[in-house]
Amino acid sequence: MATERYARLIDSLFSGARVTATERLTGGVSAEVHRLDVSLADGESTRLVLRLHREGHAGHSAELEFRLLQTLHRQGIPVPKPLAVDESGGLLANPFLVMTFIAGSSEIPAHLINEHLESMAEMLINIHCTQTHKLPVLPLRFDPLPEVFDYLPDGSEWQPLKDHLNTLVDTAFTATPKLLHGDFWPENLLWRNGAIAAVIDWEHAALGDPLSDLAVARIELRYRFGKSAMQQITDAYARYASVDLTRLALWQVYVAAAAQHFMGDWGLAPELEAHMRREALASIQEAGVILMNSAPSGSPRP
Repeated sequence: MATERYARLIDSLFSGARVTATERLTGGVSAEVHRLDVSLADGESTRLVLRLHREGHAGHSAELEFRLLQTLHRQGIPVPKPLAVDESGGLLANPFLVMTFIAGSSEIPAHLINEHLESMAEMLINIHCTQTHKLPVLPLRFDPLPEVFDYLPDGSEWQPLKDHLNTLVDTAFTATPKLLHGDFWPENLLWRNGAIAAVIDWEHAALGDPLSDLAVARIELRYRFGKSAMQQITDAYARYASVDLTRLALWQVYVAAAAQHFMGDWGLAPELEAHMRREALASIQEAGVILMNSAPSGSPRP
């Protein structure tokens, strides 16, 4: 039984406690997420979240994510409080995190989309304004080139964009690096009473260009709410920070190209995958037009 599977783990955290119920929650591609209902030795009850890495986990190590969540929780970013981490395999076969459970829903009601997009933009700004000197060492995300060439689709119709991208120089981000969530989309936000209760799944966090985060949010919102949602969150974000639309288009090419390259591995329903692939390809095309009409060219990339 699932409750017995986690008995040793919970007893190691809370002596005399027992698991009374479990529920599998929606999680990422590379992790299982479970809610654990726990009865403590004093008769009180609590709820925890277990994030268990799958084989081939592609994100940060459990230890790095634990230390990042600790720092963010102390700085007031609404994240689950991390309680335990283990990478030894002594309690469970794979590395895991245990965190506090935060009640909420990732659903965004269509009739409240404007208010929710405004809140998403504000939260993204708050993340990007987080003090970085106390954070654990994170990977850097400064330049969408040259990696984007690994993801762009095949076909002669894409050759003009590839040729243009090959002429771009000095595309690396040069301003002060910002904390990036790395996967800022509706499923990684928990809402309660119209406000963001928690930002979850920090396994792709990095330091670098904040427009990369905005590009991710734009593409994911397009899948769910259409092209207009991309512009809405961009406009909302631009009320707090300047947005270089040409650079945003460069990140949009990168994010959409990577999405259509990898989405076959995400276990999506065929109809949903076809829809997302169409929107991703359209996003590449639209951003490509912006780049070819506004970005200066220079010497070809080596």
